[in-house]
Amino acid sequence: MNKRLACAIFSPPRSILESSVSGAYSLNRRKSIIRTVLLIICTFTFVNSAVAALEIVDFFSDFTTSEVTIKSSQIHQGKAVFELMNGEKVVESQEVPFETKAGEQVSKVILWQNKPQHDYYTAQVSLYNDTAIHDKKSYQVSYGTVAMPSFHVVDFSPSNKGVQLLLRPFNPGAVDIKIELLDKNDIVYTKTEKDVYLTANKELKITWPFLLADNGEYTVRAKILMHRLYASPLINTYIAVFTASDEVEILHDDVEVDEYGASITLRGKSRVPFDGFIEVTARNRATNETKTYRQQIEEILVSGKEDTAGVVWKGLAPGTYDVEIKAVNQQNTALDTYETVLRIHEEDKAPETPPVKSTPGFTALVLLIAVLAVAWIKRGG
Repeated sequence: MNKRLACAIFSPPRSILESSVSGAYSLNRRKSIIRTVLLIICTFTFVNSAVAALEIVDFFSDFTTSEVTIKSSQIHQGKAVFELMNGEKVVESQEVPFETKAGEQVSKVILWQNKPQHDYYTAQVSLYNDTAIHDKKSYQVSYGTVAMPSFHVVDFSPSNKGVQLLLRPFNPGAVDIKIELLDKNDIVYTKTEKDVYLTANKELKITWPFLLADNGEYTVRAKILMHRLYASPLINTYIAVFTASDEVEILHDDVEVDEYGASITLRGKSRVPFDGFIEVTARNRATNETKTYRQQIEEILVSGKEDTAGVVWKGLAPGTYDVEIKAVNQQNTALDTYETVLRIHEEDKAPETPPVKSTPGFTALVLLIAVLAVAWIKRGG
């Protein structure tokens, strides 16, 4: 009895043992399932991050330009292949190399070269790293009356200083205007004006806020988004190309030329720095003798900045001269010219004092007065 009681106290019932074994098995099974799910999630995350390491976040194209924005989670060097398709036929293809850093976004722009022959095209871009393709997107392109805006671009003129855009509306409307300065395939500057209401002619002037490279080939793109009530904005782009160079002007009202020398004021007109000279040439009209004087400008001039320099004549004989003034850069190119005339007079000689000439009548009169005076004294007058 006591033995059975002891067994009953120290040995759990069979049902309890079965329940414990079943609970342990269920717990292990749940742990195994959790481990499998976590492994799947980690694998999916790893694969997904590997795939998303290089992706296209934005792509746009019309028949003038095409632009892609690339995002990378790690360093990449690759190429973006732009293609313009007419159905299955590739009308045009361009490749642009790119390099990204971790967490960086990079934009690349191309200019389509071929003229359109149809109303509809498909533009697509593919990203490659070595030979592997990472991402690909397409964009429907319309041409002709399909993409006609409600305004006309009257003037689009880029220069060394900035850019001027003039729009004339056919119908009132609102647009967003984005001006971009491109250096090859890279956007180096962007200026945006949102919600511009075109009820009359709209003029937009922008000055480049940084210096340009001398002889640099730049493209300016105007990207105009026309608002539509029940549709996405209609986007049209316009391009103009210019070569940057130094540019100055001679201020005519501040030129002074006299018998002593010449003083000239220059004003910069370009975002390419001018580090040059004034060159003054004087040609004698009578003898055709020519003398040239050159003076370095002390200040380096950019748009809006002024400086004055002067020259002093040396060995310039009296006479009448044709004077030519030039603003000359380091390449000896004359950027502006001004002409005037100068006359140098002969030095005046000191006049000689002529001797006083006596006349016989005057002398006799003087002697007569002297005699009368002496006689008057003797008489005791």
